[in-house]
Amino acid sequence: MVESDAKDYFAKARGADLYQLVGYDPVGMVSGEEMVGVYTLRMVPKKSKGRPIYDRIMTTPAHSRCPMCGIGTVNTLDHYLPKTHYPVYAVAPDNLVAACKWCQGEKSEYFPANKAGQLLHPYFDDFDGEIWLVAEVIVGSPVAFRFFAAPPSHWSGDDQARTASHLKELNLPTLFASNAGSRLAEIRGRLTGLFKLGGKSVVRDHLKEELVSIEADHRNSWVAAMYRAAVASDWFCDGGFIPT
Repeated sequence: MVESDAKDYFAKARGADLYQLVGYDPVGMVSGEEMVGVYTLRMVPKKSKGRPIYDRIMTTPAHSRCPMCGIGTVNTLDHYLPKTHYPVYAVAPDNLVAACKWCQGEKSEYFPANKAGQLLHPYFDDFDGEIWLVAEVIVGSPVAFRFFAAPPSHWSGDDQARTASHLKELNLPTLFASNAGSRLAEIRGRLTGLFKLGGKSVVRDHLKEELVSIEADHRNSWVAAMYRAAVASDWFCDGGFIPT
């Protein structure tokens, strides 16, 4: 039963239809609590028989970077469909996503009620073909950045909604804004020097050059969105990044 349900999970995930799955309990002759125990007792402990599978999934993301936010370091496995509501998928590898503590904590027991509410699944969704994560400069001292989803209008309504759901349920705008503030503090000295050297145009050219490399890595990363917003802002490039 568990094997057939895992195959059903894979099929539904490929079609972005995981919201259609039912979280039933018991799982055949096994209670949901017992299924969860298989994960917590036979996969998580370091010397358990299932630990090699756990460790293999943990090493999946490149550079140990959380695939849900693109910022945190992977230090746990998160159940895309929470094991307490979907115990049949408690040990299904496709349902186990290497993540950081921030994303696991913010997501908590969330599960989608419809397609529009499905978070982006690192194993099955590739939304990086076009830009959907954007930011805007918030004029003030100190300057700040606001992040939000703005996918292309030709995307389906569900796909557009999914990007917004992903940001909302993981509270990523807050995380991104905090990291943008730290990033600006790191580059402010360089930008100030360029501004004194050649003004707004030199600052913008430098940001554009940096953006090319950043987008080559991941065009919908928070830092790519930050740099795009900075490049587009005359106020920012004209010294708005300098505290008053």
